[in-house]
Amino acid sequence: MLVKLSMKNFKSFVDKTEIDLNATGYEILSNENKTSDNILKGAIFVGGNATGKTNVIRAIRFLLELLVWQADVQLFEYKSFYSDLKERMELVYEFKIKDSYIKYAIETDNSTILKEELTQDGKQILVRINSNGEYTNKEGKKMQIDNVQKNQSALRAVYFENRFIDNDVLQEWFEFLKDSVYIDQANKFVLCANQEKLTRNYFENNGKEEFNNFLKLINYNQTVDYVSEYKNKLMQFNFQNRKEVIVLRKDMDIGLPMTLESLGNQTLVEVLPQILQSIKKNCMVIIDEFSSAFHNLLEEKIIKYFMEKADKSQMFIVSHSTNLLTNTLLRPDQIYTVDYIIGKGSKLYRVSDSKPREAQNLEKMYLSGVFNGLPNIK
Repeated sequence: MLVKLSMKNFKSFVDKTEIDLNATGYEILSNENKTSDNILKGAIFVGGNATGKTNVIRAIRFLLELLVWQADVQLFEYKSFYSDLKERMELVYEFKIKDSYIKYAIETDNSTILKEELTQDGKQILVRINSNGEYTNKEGKKMQIDNVQKNQSALRAVYFENRFIDNDVLQEWFEFLKDSVYIDQANKFVLCANQEKLTRNYFENNGKEEFNNFLKLINYNQTVDYVSEYKNKLMQFNFQNRKEVIVLRKDMDIGLPMTLESLGNQTLVEVLPQILQSIKKNCMVIIDEFSSAFHNLLEEKIIKYFMEKADKSQMFIVSHSTNLLTNTLLRPDQIYTVDYIIGKGSKLYRVSDSKPREAQNLEKMYLSGVFNGLPNIK
């Protein structure tokens, strides 16, 4: 699980900024929203438009692009446009896998990875300076890494060379990363290494029962079917040797294929399978514009279900829905607000740092300006 993330000169964040997923002393939702070893099952980032909320989760996306999505990473897209061009972009990720702590640090300029370092329980496993590096296995044998491309990771090169056959912790860490998924609800795209997570593959492999069971649990008045053809007394659809999701309404003898459905239902069918699978497979599910097309109550139900059912998985979301800022759904240490300060870039605040009491209304406190992160609108 992700334990900490530190970023400097990344996108709109100039100063060193840290996201901490270690649970604080709050007793709220202790059995649901954190693990037995005190790691939070995710966080929410709220704030005004164009303050840098999405850039926080893009720091996680950057790691996934670099290590597991086989993407040709364009480093200049991530470098802070507020800092001096000579300043390095610095990112540090800390994970707990099994009982080990993994720390991965990377430094870049606009076009080149200048340094990488991987440690496991404080012991250096990999180091890369400019285009060359060295990997040390558990037996202490060293492997040279030469001529790494300037925008590609030496760590990823080692993984594809030997799959960390000598290190089960690193293997499990990469599986955690490979099973993670990034969802942009506003622009309707999903990024993942595991194609089984995509909607069509989900229904092919899992059927409709799990999806419908969730809808029934929250008393949703609709269910889905996954069929190659559909017919009722009003209309008939034949999908020509493929199957499609049909949304069925309890109070009507009619179903509609997804292309004719509301934006909300289309989004639900695209996003919910990723969440359900992320609960079962230890990984991260990262959702930008979580409030796009979802009703507030549906948002609450999805988050609550994830927190209750996930074991070693985490959910990171960006949302404008202030109703999610409640102690019945999220702990104060899971809530971050983001401000944009002219000339200085984005600033991040953790609600628990203000030490609100468990009985206080976090939404009202946020809207009154106690936790920062409010748009400057008069």
